[in-house]
Amino acid sequence: MKIYHGRTNKKLITLPQEWEEEVDLSTVSITLAQVGANQNLHVKRRQGLEIHLETNGLPVDCYYQVIGDLLDKDK
Repeated sequence: MKIYHGRTNKKLITLPQEWEEEVDLSTVSITLAQVGANQNLHVKRRQGLEIHLETNGLPVDCYYQVIGDLLDKDK
């Protein structure tokens, strides 16, 4: 398992480049915890290493945790 976490005020979270070679991107799970007012924050879409967020019009302010399973390199 690989974990990437932090806090952002942007509508885009970009995963590290090495995730393409190390992580099975089909297993990625994303958890968001908004800070302050209710932003109706959610993941709009995930495209490759990019996670696009969406709110109800308020600025983004959240903590995020992204988890993915490691690729089986023995296959």
